[in-house]
Amino acid sequence: MRKHWFFDFDGTLCDTEADIKAAWRAAIRGLGRECPRFDAVYRTGPTLDQVAYELFDDATPELVERIRALFRVSYDAGGFPLTRPYPWVQGWLDALKADGCSIYVATNKRFSPMGALMRKMGWETFFDGYYSFDMFEGERLKKSELLTRVMQDRAIASTDAVMVGDTRGDVEAGRAAGLYTIGCTWGYGTREELEGADEIYDAGRFQK
Repeated sequence: MRKHWFFDFDGTLCDTEADIKAAWRAAIRGLGRECPRFDAVYRTGPTLDQVAYELFDDATPELVERIRALFRVSYDAGGFPLTRPYPWVQGWLDALKADGCSIYVATNKRFSPMGALMRKMGWETFFDGYYSFDMFEGERLKKSELLTRVMQDRAIASTDAVMVGDTRGDVEAGRAAGLYTIGCTWGYGTREELEGADEIYDAGRFQK
């Protein structure tokens, strides 16, 4: 059994969509704009930049930066009232730790709200570490680069590590970093986009 398990956060460990969508709507209001396509186009999982360009045909880097700033204010100050771990996650994590595994979070969520969320969930010391794309000063790392950096820093062999996530991006990042990959169907991606994973887990696996 591989001993180092990296988990995506949004859609893998926790259902975060309601709080993220609320912050998006607040950001759009802050722009003084309407976005009638929001419900049809929005999808949790891609980066804020990707979503912004999909939502607004006239999106520019300047507009995206304004959205990012407004989103941060709303999301960080909101307290994440609707974010919850999936019911089976804690038992899974407990079982991994009982087997002597180390567990980590590797996420495209910013480090500041990630820390607040880990404290809210009671996971700040339960996990062996949590890592965000922006945690290294002056760098914005792709998830594959983040995984590679953390494994180098912790002297973890890729052959002893697993990446667990709910989107194609998680699977591709894990594979690019040389990890065994597990796709989770209960999150925000589709089963079809997880087909490249080494294994696919459904929620029923933990509800027997």
